[in-house]
Amino acid sequence: MKLLHVHERAAFHGGVEQILHDTARGLSRRGWQQALLHVEAETDSDFLAPFDAASTGKDLLARFNPDVVLLHKVTDMDLVTSITRRYHAVRMVHDHDLVCLRRHKYFPISGRICDKPAGWDCYKNLCFVNRNPAAGGLPVTVRTVGPQKQGIRAHRDMRRFIVGSQWMQQELVMNGIPDERIHVIHPIPASLAEICPLPHQSDNEILYVGQVIRGKGVDLLLRALARVPQPWHATIVGAGNHLDSCRQLAKDLNIAENVEFTGWVAHQQLERYYTNAAFTVVPSRWPEPFGMVGIEAMARGRAVVGFAAGGIPDWLHNGVNGLLAPAGDIEQLGKAISSLLADPAYSRSLGHRAAQHAAQKFTHAAYLEAMENLLEKAA
Repeated sequence: MKLLHVHERAAFHGGVEQILHDTARGLSRRGWQQALLHVEAETDSDFLAPFDAASTGKDLLARFNPDVVLLHKVTDMDLVTSITRRYHAVRMVHDHDLVCLRRHKYFPISGRICDKPAGWDCYKNLCFVNRNPAAGGLPVTVRTVGPQKQGIRAHRDMRRFIVGSQWMQQELVMNGIPDERIHVIHPIPASLAEICPLPHQSDNEILYVGQVIRGKGVDLLLRALARVPQPWHATIVGAGNHLDSCRQLAKDLNIAENVEFTGWVAHQQLERYYTNAAFTVVPSRWPEPFGMVGIEAMARGRAVVGFAAGGIPDWLHNGVNGLLAPAGDIEQLGKAISSLLADPAYSRSLGHRAAQHAAQKFTHAAYLEAMENLLEKAA
């Protein structure tokens, strides 16, 4: 079977590139011939190792002549249309970019998760106003819904869609994509197999791991922690453009002495933070497409406290492997944290079940099997 991947990059950058690479490597070991059509010129030899060919030239399509095309992050809608008209094509929707002007899928003023399709509500809730990252000029830029709608229409001939969670499936259905074409396959990287349960060394250490950007909700976690009556200490592992604001917020809330901000930490150095953690928190403001950081915590034997935002309820089950609070509800998040601090034995039992749940339900092998079956059917 010949599979052509289409993606913006041909080098490691983030989670999307990691799952693309792991998918290609796994399918290569199963005998698939693969090529990569990419946009950006930068390449990485390790990233390209599983591919038989790679190019920025669209003539790769004809030269490779794939049985099926798997599109990842693609912004050229003319390319999408031409591929779906000529080839059996599948789109792996990694995030909200296809259907959301802001990409974050929560309203900028209220912070509430958006449950509306691309359309009038994008204007009504000021989602058409975006930050302008370019140097100089105005700090904001204005977008219209038209291109978003055009992008959705460009996918009308797509044979299958792959999403990471039930929430993402509902999001596509809301935007007019037929439910029967959408398949939920949890994107589990190969590296998860290297993670094992860790011993507990603390009963009151709370851990957050991830980017410190507004969508990840570290500020919501700090506000929840300010309500917790038991003794606690929290470690925030990660960096991002919201880090300075969160440091100041901790001071304003008079909890700075109890919070350590580590900044960026290499992935291989995370074990000591997880070993020291009683449990972890995933306080996402935005609807996580899946939320892999929670699975990684579970695999290490740590209970997770989190908001029921996006794909998080696909893997976090209240009272089974952690505790769920309603999306954005700071008071309930604080109560959930407090309940685990008050009962360390309960926290550890949830962590034990979390490790079992991760080992049984979320494996790279199961992910590859599901991907292979779907791609074969699409071809």
